[in-house]
Amino acid sequence: MTTLDFIGEVKECLISEIKPWIESQVNEMYKNRIAKATLTVEEAAEYIGVSVSMLYIMAREKQIAYIPVGAMSSLKPKMKFRLSTLDKWMEEQERKSMKGAGA
Repeated sequence: MTTLDFIGEVKECLISEIKPWIESQVNEMYKNRIAKATLTVEEAAEYIGVSVSMLYIMAREKQIAYIPVGAMSSLKPKMKFRLSTLDKWMEEQERKSMKGAGA
């Protein structure tokens, strides 16, 4: 076995040992980032497929969670929506629709 062959084997061994750990770390960092990612009212409305005015109504009626930014007494208060919250809300709507389909 040559020195280059030995180095190649060591390299492959290290990669096979380290790669799963690196992938798990990157996945965890990505999950944490997505969990904290926020969208504007316009972006959130587009994401869940409703109008901006409907999203304001849903938020005021506490049908969907949001992060208040600034004065909520204004006609169009600033709101942010977590991407993870919107995903959970859509999953909940999907479950509700399936319950109704079996009735």
